[in-house]
Amino acid sequence: MFTATGQHFGISLTRTASIPEPSLLAFNLRSYLSEYTGYAKIRRAIYVGERCPTLSIESYSIALEELENKTYDTTTYKHIARLLEQLTGERRDTEEWERRVSKEVKEQDTEIRGKLERAKKQVSKKDTLQAQWELVRLQQQRGLMDEAVRALQDGRTSCGGMPEQAELYVEAARVSQVMGRWLQVATYIQRTEAVLPDPDATARAELAVLRAQADFGDCKWSVAVNGLRELSIDTASIVFARKTVTPRDIALYGTLAGLAALDRDQVKQQLLDNVQFGQFLDRMPECQALLQSYYDSKYDDALNMLTRILSFCHLDPVIGPHVTTLKQRIRDNIVVLYIQPFVSVRMSSMATALCFGSTGQLEDTLVRMIDSGLIHARIDGTTG
Repeated sequence: MFTATGQHFGISLTRTASIPEPSLLAFNLRSYLSEYTGYAKIRRAIYVGERCPTLSIESYSIALEELENKTYDTTTYKHIARLLEQLTGERRDTEEWERRVSKEVKEQDTEIRGKLERAKKQVSKKDTLQAQWELVRLQQQRGLMDEAVRALQDGRTSCGGMPEQAELYVEAARVSQVMGRWLQVATYIQRTEAVLPDPDATARAELAVLRAQADFGDCKWSVAVNGLRELSIDTASIVFARKTVTPRDIALYGTLAGLAALDRDQVKQQLLDNVQFGQFLDRMPECQALLQSYYDSKYDDALNMLTRILSFCHLDPVIGPHVTTLKQRIRDNIVVLYIQPFVSVRMSSMATALCFGSTGQLEDTLVRMIDSGLIHARIDGTTG
């Protein structure tokens, strides 16, 4: 009886713990990845390939297509081609593409550095900054993200004003976002706001999205959801047009961070009744169903939907590293809500209602929550 009382483009290319395919009915890998482009798409495809054996061939093939069509990144291209050869037994000839790309890169690099040298000799800040931006783009296409960030930093001396500096900082935040370096993202957002204290609506929306991803990646759930609940699809339309983040991502970040950080009434007020956030929930109906079940105290429905959503989130490079933490945090909040109306409750009934595999698993959870002060209760080992 339980009684209440009051670097280079960041890829590891190593196999991690095996994860099954997502259990969401509408999940299709190619359709999912088509919502992104460039290195955002490549990073997600590789992340899936590293973690889900049944999707590895398809995900690496999609990454290779994007690398070949959108980048000059010969290093990552060769790695992915080699992985596909190991998985399929089919050898892919990469030498011709590598030769052509290497030639183009050399020509462009020589031309850009020539422009830089001439602009500096002429003491033309405008031409120097333009050439510096060309160098940034080339380094990004090559997958040399650290070099791209350094080129952005070098461009500051050629800026004619604060708005140009802010543009460099925002781009550095975008590059850091692609690499999943959340502390860097937060740093460049702070620098942007220091030189551009009153950005326009579009810039504010992009900074809000970048900050929310950084906060989410750093497990700052309450801060993340606070930034996302004021966002709207219209103001962030240009951000979504870049195809590095989608409205579905915002729905997921807001829903999971909200369930981890907010109480029941706050979930209702800040998420379910929020017209702006509702636009994002429309793009991810599973999140709407999860939030509604949580608020309506339909805990078995909420936990089943949470499991399905998290099976998808395992393959998301922003959410994936935090799935275990989020699941425990949200389940703990559901346990707290469940016991609130009771003076005492049988653990067998509670285990069934909250989808625990056994009363033993529930007891372990309750002991941990009591020890950490999340709930004030005692467990009667005699009566159960």
